[in-house]
Amino acid sequence: MTQSKHKVPSDVMVNQSYHPLFDFIAEKISDFLIAHPDQDCKNIRATDHSPYRLGFTFSFTCEQTSLEGGTLIHWDKGWDIPEAIGRDPCVMLQEAIDKLRLPVLVTVLANDSVGALLTRSYTSHPKDSTLGAVIFGTGTNAAYIEKLSNVQRLAIQGDHRGIMVINTEWGCLGDNNVDVLPRTSFDDELDKDSTDPGAQMLEKRVSGLYLGELLRLTILRLLEVDAFNLKFNKNSPIFQKEGINSAFLSELAIAKTKNTTNASKIIQETLMAENVATENVATEDAQAIQLLATRIVRRAGRLAGASLSAIIIQSGRLEASHKEGKYHDTEVKEYETPAALDMTINSVERFTWRLRLVWRRILQLLGMDSLVGTSIPCIRHQQIPEPVNDRLEENVIDIGADGSLIEFYPNFEAEMRGAMREVPEIGHHGERRVRIGLTKDGSGVGAALMAQAAMESEALSSNRGVRV
Repeated sequence: MTQSKHKVPSDVMVNQSYHPLFDFIAEKISDFLIAHPDQDCKNIRATDHSPYRLGFTFSFTCEQTSLEGGTLIHWDKGWDIPEAIGRDPCVMLQEAIDKLRLPVLVTVLANDSVGALLTRSYTSHPKDSTLGAVIFGTGTNAAYIEKLSNVQRLAIQGDHRGIMVINTEWGCLGDNNVDVLPRTSFDDELDKDSTDPGAQMLEKRVSGLYLGELLRLTILRLLEVDAFNLKFNKNSPIFQKEGINSAFLSELAIAKTKNTTNASKIIQETLMAENVATENVATEDAQAIQLLATRIVRRAGRLAGASLSAIIIQSGRLEASHKEGKYHDTEVKEYETPAALDMTINSVERFTWRLRLVWRRILQLLGMDSLVGTSIPCIRHQQIPEPVNDRLEENVIDIGADGSLIEFYPNFEAEMRGAMREVPEIGHHGERRVRIGLTKDGSGVGAALMAQAAMESEALSSNRGVRV
């Protein structure tokens, strides 16, 4: 797969106008087409060429109205572009593409979790039936396959035996009632200083964008009470908002499996720290910072495991025999939302509300009352969960996973599984049935698969003389 990656400038992420962002994306599409010319498209600005079909992965909450369109509801993960709220992301991107006269047509609006689910289903074993996909990267989200009969939002007539992919937007769990989540003063401070106070409360406890900041705020508090024998350079990341990247926590976790000297060196170099009496970071200070980082990620992993447990319970797959295999024969339909439906009610909030009672029970069972207080003993890195064995193979619950946190943090999945085993409805037996497989770049690949499928469906309908 040929791809290119680019960092979005901060002044584009936070901007009154939507034009800088979508112009930036369109310019990168143009650069990619120039760098990788197709044999049938020597001049990418030619107007008579059949356009490329583009699947647009957009990892922000939208009210999806069709395969190729929707309405942006709100930004998160540090983004804030007020002018884009209430607009269609695909229309905004197409507008920027057309300004450059690129032969590209935006045909799919795909959430990252939905894209990862499709990729996992496409690449997994033929006899598996993928239930869902989870994202643990800069942000967090999940999508899963639900029985159409359980989707009460759609006033569907007739046969209810089909399925529908549900984008849960679980990052907003706790937005209306933060008491369902563990809460510390550090969480409150992080939320207050974010671009979206009061929103995405689960995401602010689980995703990679925020874990480094939680560690920074915790270290600062301990510095105020002289808990460390450390001093920091005035230019240290410890004094800069969002100065600590979550990759730092992964480095500390890896160093913990080797020796404390490595951790001291990482802290000294990354945080520009040194002992008040010597140049080197003392062992006890390194161990304390490692412990803080471990507890922060442990809480994130356990919340992630609890959330995934809620989806598995809601799906009913624990009781099903799962001998049907993939959904090869399921008819895929696009349903129109009834006009009488009050569109002011956010479907994301409605779905989250339906699962809140399950989540509340699970989180209470986990007993996570404090970030640095008493907690359940750590699942050591050596305690790797047992893989799904042959005896359980027929009943496997297959989950795709994407994101740097679950890919690079050495103990994240183990923490998830530890929490899942403590949920009575899951238990040890149910947890062993869950296969979590890395779906690297699944979000983008899934969007491309959707665009290809949409094009083939359009061609098939055209050949049959059916208007779509």
